[in-house]
Amino acid sequence: SSFDRAQAAPFERQPLKMARSSGLLVLVAALAALCMLQSAFVPSSKPQVSNEAATLAAAGAVLATPEAAHARLPEEFVIFAPIVDVLPILPVFFFLLAFLWQAA
Repeated sequence: SSFDRAQAAPFERQPLKMARSSGLLVLVAALAALCMLQSAFVPSSKPQVSNEAATLAAAGAVLATPEAAHARLPEEFVIFAPIVDVLPILPVFFFLLAFLWQAA
């Protein structure tokens, strides 16, 4: 009986060693993929946009945002305005629903 336990002991530990080596293999594969990903992109040959141009573009976007937020619906769709006002918040409800589903 003691001979059987001595033979079985190395086999009982083998899955743990495989799990460690699998984790190490995944880590090495992820690092190799990261190194290959960096070499996949070619740097742009265009000159960089000046800081002034970027600041002006950002200011223009900020000034144009209120106009887009207060756009009017065409006359035939004005009756649906209350529904259109609620539509942007629907993805938030789906996000919260995912947490409720996981908790159930």
